[in-house]
Amino acid sequence: MKFRVNAYIVCLLMLFIGACSGPRTVTLNSLRPAEIALPSSIETVLILDRTKRDKDAGNIIEGVLTGELPGEDRAGSQELLIALHRQLGSSNRFETIVAEEYLSGNSLTSVFPEQLPREMIDRLSVKYGADAIVAIELLDSDFAISRGKLEIGSNGFPQFYAQGIGNITIGIRLYHCQEYSVIDQQLLTNSHSWETSASSVPEAVAQLTSKGDATRYLSNAAGRDYAYKIMPTPVKIRRSFRGKAKRSPELELGTRYADVGQWERALETWKSGLDRARNKEAGYLAHNIAIAYEVLGDFDQALHWAQTAYTRYGNEDSRTYVNQIKQRLSTEKLAQMQLDPEQ
Repeated sequence: MKFRVNAYIVCLLMLFIGACSGPRTVTLNSLRPAEIALPSSIETVLILDRTKRDKDAGNIIEGVLTGELPGEDRAGSQELLIALHRQLGSSNRFETIVAEEYLSGNSLTSVFPEQLPREMIDRLSVKYGADAIVAIELLDSDFAISRGKLEIGSNGFPQFYAQGIGNITIGIRLYHCQEYSVIDQQLLTNSHSWETSASSVPEAVAQLTSKGDATRYLSNAAGRDYAYKIMPTPVKIRRSFRGKAKRSPELELGTRYADVGQWERALETWKSGLDRARNKEAGYLAHNIAIAYEVLGDFDQALHWAQTAYTRYGNEDSRTYVNQIKQRLSTEKLAQMQLDPEQ
């Protein structure tokens, strides 16, 4: 029995040591280029709500069939305007303005209306000094409730679950005012589900989010997503590096500095261990040095040390890392050109 306990402890220690010597990760901020590169002449973007529906029988029928309350889709389009305005305005690339006009265009068929006529584009362009118009031309939402799923909770009492599923369809056009052309036209769809539980079905249903709140949630997400299609997106990237090696105490010491954000000290420590490190450990050190340079924003040195780690010391992870650095340099250069086309 004593041997088994000791063996168990040894196994735990081995797992702990393995975890300590395993890869560390660091998260960095980067930029992803926009999917749609707008001409440099576009500096002021007008955001227009064109989702007004005619008060005809079709709208009345839809309200009866879907339980839609007056103004719910209107609240969704307003949330979409806010999200677009906030996201596009967060960049120095554009000045964004929300139009006062509320124009007709929405339909029940998820088909885009006729394009804005030239006269309207001219009028809006002159009034707001706009170079482009992002028009929300279609918005339709629904919210379905699935009720009555019964489960027995851990306390032995029944629990009733209700689920609400929200769906939204949004049509957006991007107009170039000077050329009277459509740069982009997107029909976006999105859905999300909410779930609650209670001791009865009516209570579970009552706790669900409302259709209006669901529509606003989905509209906000769609606005942010579309903004990132026409402007560079801030993204997080992750890098892995070696935390420990038995024959290189400098590797572990440098990692401790990196763990607390002292990357300059980590860099110096890893470099100090290179001369006496064996080939394998030297590969780890060189790779970590490359990571440190990238964290510190020196991409030329990061690329140099990643290449050294692979070509001189044969660190296989560094070959992939070389391509990651090159890809980052390429995408961020494109993103910066999109943010400042005059450069």
